[in-house]
Amino acid sequence: MKREASMSPYLRALPLLAALLSACSSPSPVDEVVASNLAARGGKARIQALHSIRETGTATASDGRVSRVVLEIKRPGLFRLQFSYQGTTSVFAYDGKTGWQVAPLQGQFEPQAMPPEAEPAVDQRDIEGPLVDWREKGHVVELVGRETLPGGEAFKLKVALKGGGVRYDYVDVASHQIVRSDVPRTVRGRAVQLENTFSDFRQVGGLVFPNLIETHVKDRPQVLRIAVEKIELNPDLDDARFRFPR
Repeated sequence: MKREASMSPYLRALPLLAALLSACSSPSPVDEVVASNLAARGGKARIQALHSIRETGTATASDGRVSRVVLEIKRPGLFRLQFSYQGTTSVFAYDGKTGWQVAPLQGQFEPQAMPPEAEPAVDQRDIEGPLVDWREKGHVVELVGRETLPGGEAFKLKVALKGGGVRYDYVDVASHQIVRSDVPRTVRGRAVQLENTFSDFRQVGGLVFPNLIETHVKDRPQVLRIAVEKIELNPDLDDARFRFPR
């Protein structure tokens, strides 16, 4: 008894401290969901080894109009989306500092600066996606719960982006892929919610990508359906493609 009484209080607290450290080292539910998604996509190392990407496909609108679409993203944060329709080409780009566009279907035939609210958001410009090292990037990710989607159960993640903006990613419980993403946006001065669904996942160079993307504004019937035909990993993309033409 005397020996126990003289024992340092720090030694007595060791079991409690060990339990606390063990609890702190255990991954949180949100970390487990994020980790499962990164593994399903091909693994964090492969994702971070991606320097540039080009996706080519066709976009079909609800009224039957079909256009060619090319998406290019390059580190660090360079973005270019190009639509070609009936001899006209629309470009929406970001050079790392500012956004610009050429939108002939909107009567803009010369390059113009893009309104700040129309610039590609930080998550769109991130070639890795916001879930990779989200803490280091300054984002906040929360596991909101689970929801039943047409394809099955999915974890719902709330992703609050650094600098503003929120998106909700739905990670399929079975495949661990993001099968839907809801993104509030401002379009022509009005707040809307874009609902994007992802399917037809295929592997390219050890990474997994959706090859069918459908997007529409919530509560509106019009749907834009993008079928990806080709994905190029680490293509040689000149920075000039992303800069405002002079």
